[in-house]
Amino acid sequence: MSKGIPSLFVDLKDLYWDQGKQQIIEELVEEYNKSYAPEANASSSSSPSEPPTTYLWSLYFLSQHYLHLSQHSRALNLLDLAISHTPTLPELYTCKARVLKRSGDVYGAARSLNDARLLDLQDRFLNTKCAKYRLRAGLSDEALEILGLFTKVIDIHSIFAND
Repeated sequence: MSKGIPSLFVDLKDLYWDQGKQQIIEELVEEYNKSYAPEANASSSSSPSEPPTTYLWSLYFLSQHYLHLSQHSRALNLLDLAISHTPTLPELYTCKARVLKRSGDVYGAARSLNDARLLDLQDRFLNTKCAKYRLRAGLSDEALEILGLFTKVIDIHSIFAND
């Protein structure tokens, strides 16, 4: 957790076929999360040994964990905590969009992905992902507007006229 590896859940997801390992992972990360929480460090007389980002990444991991277990409300609560902690991390908004999509809220998912996109307007991945979520929500005009940011209109006739 302290290294801040966003893909940690993806790396450990293969262990989830075993219910016992899944439970151990949940218990460990929940315990880490409690010990990294700002209120736990505030009540401690010693200085915190972990950077604040450790708490953030534990929230992110747990939200992915609960999403995988289809516990959408728990995942959303953790993501809201993470976003209030660090509102400038696009990964939090994309994960929230994935949770909202899987819970059936396609409009909320599109809004969350747009929030991620607005944090880095030059990121093609975020822009195209946002357009995809808008298409899924039936917002085709808005999706085309976003896709138009990275495409050019090419006059095919002028290309072939030079041959």
